[in-house]
Amino acid sequence: MRFSRPYAVTATLVLCTLTLAGTPNAATRPAPVAITHVTVIGMTDAPPLSDQTVVLDRGVIARVDKASRVRIPKGARVIDGRGQFVIPGLWDMHVHLANRPDALLAERFLVPLLLAHGVTGVRDMGGDPARILQIRAAIARGPLRGPHIVAPGPFVDGPQDSSPMWRSVTTAAAAREAVRALKREGADFVKIQSTLSRECLIAVAEESKRQRLRFAGHVPEALSAFEVIAAGPASLEHVSPSLPGDAGLMRACTRDEPGLRDSLRALNEAAQQPGSDIAALRDRQRAIQERHLEPWDEAAMKRLFDDLNTHGTHVVPTLVWSQALRALDWSDTGSVAPLQYVPRGMRERWRNGRRRYIDAATPEALTLNRRMAESSLALVRAMHRAGVRVMAGTDAFDAFVLAGPSLHQELELLVKAGFSPLAALQAATIVPARFLGRERTQGTIERGKQADLVLLEASPLHDIRNTRRITTVVVRGTVLDRSALDAMLGELEVRGREP
Repeated sequence: MRFSRPYAVTATLVLCTLTLAGTPNAATRPAPVAITHVTVIGMTDAPPLSDQTVVLDRGVIARVDKASRVRIPKGARVIDGRGQFVIPGLWDMHVHLANRPDALLAERFLVPLLLAHGVTGVRDMGGDPARILQIRAAIARGPLRGPHIVAPGPFVDGPQDSSPMWRSVTTAAAAREAVRALKREGADFVKIQSTLSRECLIAVAEESKRQRLRFAGHVPEALSAFEVIAAGPASLEHVSPSLPGDAGLMRACTRDEPGLRDSLRALNEAAQQPGSDIAALRDRQRAIQERHLEPWDEAAMKRLFDDLNTHGTHVVPTLVWSQALRALDWSDTGSVAPLQYVPRGMRERWRNGRRRYIDAATPEALTLNRRMAESSLALVRAMHRAGVRVMAGTDAFDAFVLAGPSLHQELELLVKAGFSPLAALQAATIVPARFLGRERTQGTIERGKQADLVLLEASPLHDIRNTRRITTVVVRGTVLDRSALDAMLGELEVRGREP
């Protein structure tokens, strides 16, 4: 038993042969499109622009102007945007497309789910590199239609079982070579995990800088968040102590951060011993979680937020993942997720696991889960007030955290944590674009930007839940209207009933 984050071992290489009905080859240039009389929510701090016409041509935004001033290009497809609101395509900045052994899971389920829910870009946070390359190639060349994907390849971590998903490093030299290998293999950045040693973390940071790669990921359990931030990560992931190994940022706010790290290390060592008492280990884990929730040290919090801001380190809280992982009460069955879009076997495993958890849950355990959820929201609220750069991410695909729908849940949780609806939307649009160095081509609705858009039938600035009310998704200039999106979801339901 190991109390750090579990990941499945990926399957052997499977050639992607999926063809979505009606999907054009990526090399085919989309016809011009004019979205007329629409309200543009451009993701800048400027107010929305009403009665606009947005012209798309060759996969980019060719013009945004008052409808009365725009001539519709000859042969353009016209979309009547009256009463609708257009936002940039959404980014989920923490997903895993290829960390499970299920053959073609991403192509058959995850990618269509993302697009059907307006997610036109994702940052994959670790998985089988060969599978990610396949998925990206299928999207770039056809036949698969899908989001933009930024990915690191395998995780860089401490001792692990052999797997295409992991680069296990135990020395500084091995850590440096792992970074160089990822550079050769085309990784967009380096993803670090929880069991990385201090020596290896420093080596990863130094070599990443030499290779002009950024690194991002967990706060390793052997280090404080302050040490990790000083090493220069682009982003740090997770805020909840639902799994204590993911709680490095919250741990930095406590009054006894070194003692908590010592307790966590002792817990993991005890879990590796043959014949470990599982119940006793779980009691020790709950005690560690409780200590994360004690009144925080205000000076430590301020120092943490100042360090994050000084180093430009972004935070991806993955609030939806931590809340889905732990049932909050006996009625919490995870039914909020549209499970009809999940493979049948996986769906049943999730439901059975949740039932077993609920059946065995004590009032104390459920109270702790609620406290962890509330504390996670409180920490993100404090970060936002301090100006920390926060990005929306979900950690999909995991139990009850579905790629696509979960991003809308995450936006709602950000608003619950004190973000304005605009700030929450920016955390899934312009902030990721700037983080990725793509602000010239993505993140806002302006001339010259890529034609990745979402049309909504109600304003998300009035109610963030309106991001779910999608009428049209545009990805790379290709229009998926409501009938096309419904057809995609219908096909997913059919696949979800398959054995």
